[in-house]
Amino acid sequence: MSGNTSVWRGFGDSEIGPLHQRLGVLNQDAYHLERKNEPILIALSDGLGSKSLSHLGAQAVSRAVVRLAQYCADEVIVEQEVEPVSLIELFHDYWLEELRGIDLELCRCTALFAIMLGEQTFIAQLGDGDCCIITSKEGECEQQVRFLSDKDEDLFANQTYSLGKKFQASEWQFYLQPTAELNACFLVTDGISDDIALEYRANFYLELLNQYRQLTDGQVKADVRRWISQWPVVGHSDDKTIVALFRQSSLHKTYSASP
Repeated sequence: MSGNTSVWRGFGDSEIGPLHQRLGVLNQDAYHLERKNEPILIALSDGLGSKSLSHLGAQAVSRAVVRLAQYCADEVIVEQEVEPVSLIELFHDYWLEELRGIDLELCRCTALFAIMLGEQTFIAQLGDGDCCIITSKEGECEQQVRFLSDKDEDLFANQTYSLGKKFQASEWQFYLQPTAELNACFLVTDGISDDIALEYRANFYLELLNQYRQLTDGQVKADVRRWISQWPVVGHSDDKTIVALFRQSSLHKTYSASP
């Protein structure tokens, strides 16, 4: 199950929101990045602000994704037909096991992740936030941007699908992305995504990709720390977290956002 780890770079960072700082509440976001060992993966979770143990639920998402990736590696799942719903349900089972003995209703959180399974990358999302996928096909010079899920206007503010005791496959979005065409995958919580105007949404991630390909890992880390800790939107209050994987280099010169 080779993902060619030398090809992939990544970064992640999280900043507690001003409201949680004032209230003395823990950062309810969590993320995980694995690119030096296989399977390569990223995971992200945003604990529901109304749930007192949601930070534990968010942290358990990272552990459950690591377990799911290991299961895929042990079972050589890449050589079989990938069944997305079965994998998501298994992830949910792992999440429940990680929180055994804890009141699950107090641990509700979102879940976003991407796992490279050889020729395919399995990407899934439950709840709000952005899952941005940037791709290009061989021989083409244009990169395409798509989002796994758009904001659900039928949900009220501060309401989102979340992990709980019962598995609800219909609430998930998922996608099997050919790894050869993948240039980057960005996962962010709604503390970031809600502050990005729709007309700038795709360009925000494209510009990050273009800029960070030109920087060292240390420079990327410093730059992410700078802007995530000095978020310019007046009145922002939520925790902010981003984690990403991106291909080290590309011959592509032009960029566009798919509708």
